[in-house]
Amino acid sequence: MYVNWPDHSDTHFGSEVLLAQQNVSMSDLFEDDGLAHLLDHYPREKLGIWTFGEESEGLNSSLRGRASKLSGKEIIDAVKRGQIWLNMRQASVDVPELMPIADTIFDSLQDATGRKIRKRDLSVLISSPNVQVHYHLDIPMVALFQMRGEKRIWMYPREERLAPSDYIEDIVHMKREEELPYRKAYDDEATVYTLRPGMGLTWPQFMPHRVQNANCMNVSLSSEYQTLNSFVQANAMYTNGLLRSATPLSPALNDNVGPVSVAKAAFARAHKAVARRGPRVSPTPVTFELDTTRENCVRQLYG
Repeated sequence: MYVNWPDHSDTHFGSEVLLAQQNVSMSDLFEDDGLAHLLDHYPREKLGIWTFGEESEGLNSSLRGRASKLSGKEIIDAVKRGQIWLNMRQASVDVPELMPIADTIFDSLQDATGRKIRKRDLSVLISSPNVQVHYHLDIPMVALFQMRGEKRIWMYPREERLAPSDYIEDIVHMKREEELPYRKAYDDEATVYTLRPGMGLTWPQFMPHRVQNANCMNVSLSSEYQTLNSFVQANAMYTNGLLRSATPLSPALNDNVGPVSVAKAAFARAHKAVARRGPRVSPTPVTFELDTTRENCVRQLYG
């Protein structure tokens, strides 16, 4: 297996979108039987199941579901027929067959960028034809690799007016999901990438983006990771959130990691230790169940 990043990735990493070529997508694990196997061996209570509405102006929300009674094969059938987006977080930890792929991806990033790659988390994303993921951002660094299907991804400038600091702070504090308020006019400033099997990309931390699947089931690998700089920035944003809630201050994201950012990150680590902050728990309640007897494979649990 290989993942090849462009020349001079070390100088452009963290400030530009980098495109990669890879052959990880040739693995049988990403065919239907392989995906069913992954789903059957992955802890079902950890499986993220979502459905998204149409992207509209303002803050778009998504619905969270469960699939406690279905086999992996039935879940794949629901994805093909419905409007479903699955996220198998930390899949390489729970399904050993994925560990060599994770090592290949993260080692390639480390070699190409010259940065120590920390907190490695390989997730498998399986999504329906034409599904779109709303305008949002991620707190860690992310590299996205396409295994099956085709999708377009809109990458937007990392600016305060496009990604307000108070929203990022709420995401860091696990008060909200990753969605951001969207305006159609933002698309005029976006760069659009089309991802097909054999391709991948990584982008600067906190860069807003949204995703649109083509008319085919999609399988991608979301490789979340941290460098020293991104770790400091994420923790500095945590402290900024504390400052905003406890003082009249309105701190904003600082692109440069300096003494102030490091001090804020150190304070955040100490605060989390005292608060005994646990693993991330989604603030969105479960409101539907996957049901292959329904036309859209979704059965609402309430109402």
